[in-house]
Amino acid sequence: MRKTCFVYKTAGIGSAEVRGVQVAAALGCDVMRLKHFTPDHAARYEAIVYVKWLPPLATMEAVRRRGVLQVVDALDNYSRWQFRRRAEWIDAFIASNFTHAVHLERAFGRPAVEIPHHHCNFEERRIPAGRTPPTLAFVGNPKHWRQSRRMVAGLRYPLLSSPRHATREELAEIYLQADIGFAWRSEASKRSFNSAVKLVNYMSFGIPAVLGQETGYLQVARHGEECLFAQTLGEARMLLDHLARDADLRRRMGEAAFEAARPFHIRRVVERYRSLLSTL
Repeated sequence: MRKTCFVYKTAGIGSAEVRGVQVAAALGCDVMRLKHFTPDHAARYEAIVYVKWLPPLATMEAVRRRGVLQVVDALDNYSRWQFRRRAEWIDAFIASNFTHAVHLERAFGRPAVEIPHHHCNFEERRIPAGRTPPTLAFVGNPKHWRQSRRMVAGLRYPLLSSPRHATREELAEIYLQADIGFAWRSEASKRSFNSAVKLVNYMSFGIPAVLGQETGYLQVARHGEECLFAQTLGEARMLLDHLARDADLRRRMGEAAFEAARPFHIRRVVERYRSLLSTL
């Protein structure tokens, strides 16, 4: 594999940590904050992976002059303006799902490879199946809580949501308290291009979930088998209540979800990065 450095903007458990720091550590690569990144730093490597955010145009042009490959792990950065202005210096994109990869190739004329997000359950722990009453849980960015909490309006079950700041280990403990996961998003770009990581995280702990249909989710789970997809908020509440009342269904779906999440462990996902960084 080419000697590679991952460059990220913001520290924390969000996309920079998951797709930058954690992946780099598993691959044995270096990491660097974007604010400290220069062409001289880039010259020490054969490839740079920018996680979500890109440096100034002049920096990318200078990195190209040094003969270093530049890969963009786009995540949920949907800035056409930013990517279009820098397209001539981008060697490849990493996409969050299949549709995202097709979109990036067509929009910016650079090859795009889909690499799924890994889940946070590195130790592959599982929830106890069939707890009653079940706890409904939204685990994700608190700014999306306002949309998702409409799914549970009027349902009388214990409710859990994640705090704004948490380590991976703290997130795992939150998941272990959950019995049913849920999530809802209204932004069209996120429904089409975002990763399936929220669902994959639930699945990895054996947590059945009810979610709105998103392209990334549809790639990793089947309706009625590993999770339940809803078309409307009313339908979502109906399915949540149905799942909460049926411990046997939760047990069966949790088992299927846990098995379906195995390909998304970090040790499996980093091999996709290794393949890309070996063949560019």
